[in-house]
Amino acid sequence: MLHGYERTTMRSIANATGIKLGSITYYFKSKEDILYATMSAIIGSGEEKALATQQAHKNVKAKLQSLIEVELDSFLNDTGAIVIKEWRCLHKARRTQLIAHQKVYENIWSSVLTECHEMGIIRSKPEIARRVLYGAFAWSESWNGMDSALDIPELASEIMKLITCEAGPHD
Repeated sequence: MLHGYERTTMRSIANATGIKLGSITYYFKSKEDILYATMSAIIGSGEEKALATQQAHKNVKAKLQSLIEVELDSFLNDTGAIVIKEWRCLHKARRTQLIAHQKVYENIWSSVLTECHEMGIIRSKPEIARRVLYGAFAWSESWNGMDSALDIPELASEIMKLITCEAGPHD
């Protein structure tokens, strides 16, 4: 049974995971330590995937689509929503550490969106496009699958159709 961060105890985490409480507390002194480690891992994973996909593509549109896929994968498969939903539960110092860690990832987005804007691939200002996309991705676990769920590449292609300027036949 889920109780939310505030009502979850270290003992309930131990019971849910099947790990003895003493073993958990050996590595994590508090549930905030667990939350911070989880968020840090999610952000780090996104950063690694984003860097890898950017190195794999020369074409800026391919870079944008790959970033969209990375972020969708984070929110739909890697519990990236935890970063948003439980952000407020971390003390300020830890939030500050995560923000510094996440800047690398956001700089990748900024660079690709700026290049897309300069090339006329997107009309919107890059910072506005990023906010809109991030908001949509943050809710993707709620809206993807409402009627018929698409896999991540299909969903990324549909999002590309929404945000890019190319005119062409309607699919």
